[in-house]
Amino acid sequence: MRTVLRRTALRERKKRPSKLDPFTPLIHKLVLTDELSVVRVFEEIQAVGYTGGESILKRYVQTFRPRSARRPHLRFETAPGVQGQVDLSPYTVLLSGEPTAVVCFSFVLGYSRWHFIRFMLHADVHTICYCHVLAFEDAGGVPHEILYDRMKQVVLESHKDGVVYHALFERLAQHYGFRAVPLAPGYKEGKGKVETLFKYVEGNFLAGRTFVDLDDLNRQARAWLVDKARVRVHKTTREQPAARMAEEQPSLIRLPAQRFEAGVVVPRLVGADFCVAWDTNRYSVPPRFASKSAMVRVLDGRIEILIDGAVVAAHAVGPTKYQRYVAPEHEAEFRATCTSRHVLKDQFQRLGSGAEPFAAGLIELHGGSAGYHMGQILKLADKVGVPRVAEALRHAARYGAFDHNAVARIVAGKPAKASAKPEIKGGSPERLGGSPTQITQYLKGTGVHQRSPDGYKKLVSKRTPSSSKPTDDHPKKKEDDGDGQ
Repeated sequence: MRTVLRRTALRERKKRPSKLDPFTPLIHKLVLTDELSVVRVFEEIQAVGYTGGESILKRYVQTFRPRSARRPHLRFETAPGVQGQVDLSPYTVLLSGEPTAVVCFSFVLGYSRWHFIRFMLHADVHTICYCHVLAFEDAGGVPHEILYDRMKQVVLESHKDGVVYHALFERLAQHYGFRAVPLAPGYKEGKGKVETLFKYVEGNFLAGRTFVDLDDLNRQARAWLVDKARVRVHKTTREQPAARMAEEQPSLIRLPAQRFEAGVVVPRLVGADFCVAWDTNRYSVPPRFASKSAMVRVLDGRIEILIDGAVVAAHAVGPTKYQRYVAPEHEAEFRATCTSRHVLKDQFQRLGSGAEPFAAGLIELHGGSAGYHMGQILKLADKVGVPRVAEALRHAARYGAFDHNAVARIVAGKPAKASAKPEIKGGSPERLGGSPTQITQYLKGTGVHQRSPDGYKKLVSKRTPSSSKPTDDHPKKKEDDGDGQ
């Protein structure tokens, strides 16, 4: 009786609609067309309303997913800290909507199945060694041996009695103290732990995701490792890799005190254009470092410029040749501090306390041509001396005469023409046609070679348009005008 009732219940259960039923077309597309893993399919259908469990989805997918043939091999396990495995795998991902070829570096510890990945555009030996450094630092140690296939970044030549390692990789292994074990060509089962993880990365991380750029890809990969890959229950160990890593980490080789330098580091001189040269291109630094000695470090598609051991600038390595790459902040600093006007303004300060307000008046009145006026006044100071020009600047500023010709006229003993602008900083302008008292103040400190104040008073009182202005070169005419010194 009980058997009959059980069979009846099973038949009734089969007749009931499953929670998967509304999603079966989508599941078939995600599995057969998009080739997503069950984990990714579960995430996708959950996002559109699926409320069932993952186990029923997995059993359903197994009924129609095609199975690939596998070559038989022996499984082996290692003690904590003994072995790691490294391999590379190419992928095509969407970066800003564009299909882009990238290479994935994968490192796994044999005992815990703790996993590290990093994506790159160019898998040169410097970048591969740098990925090792990042993996070791993330793990907090180094396994005693690491298995590789005969990738060119590790093995340069293969012989019957051994292999020739790449010099940079060999230095890396010596620096961290691990033994590299190259496997026989084609023997991918020898490092099956890392090979299997590539399928896991493709199906559970890359599938169905898009990325802004390479940095975004690596940021998302890092988050996925921490939040998903290292805390899942591993099918073989039946434990979380993060939990087993706590057991394995003390058995790893300790990291050395100094980090291995995997990049290309060369000395360079910063040019007058505040740039350094690398591979036919030029890359900018802050202009204040022009003519300084620098070290250029190139690694993982980036160029860093170091001065006195500190990184002062960083750029992405340019895809072109014979180009100049200037960071916007470096150009802004150059325009703010190193253009001809700013250089002249710094030199102009040596003309005394009156130089700064006079320079401000020049810039306000003349704008872009203010530098020309500063240059002419500095030339005049070289000829007649700084004290005389400094005094002339104060007098010219008093009358709003912001012009190099006005300063030259004052130095020569001639009245300055007032500026067309009615206002200046610090007070109202005084016109040249003012009272005799104003003229006396104007002439104060101009030197003994000029006319006396009494002579100017007579000229102002006469106000004759045809009055000539004698110079020191005609002493006889001075006597005729009654302006003897």
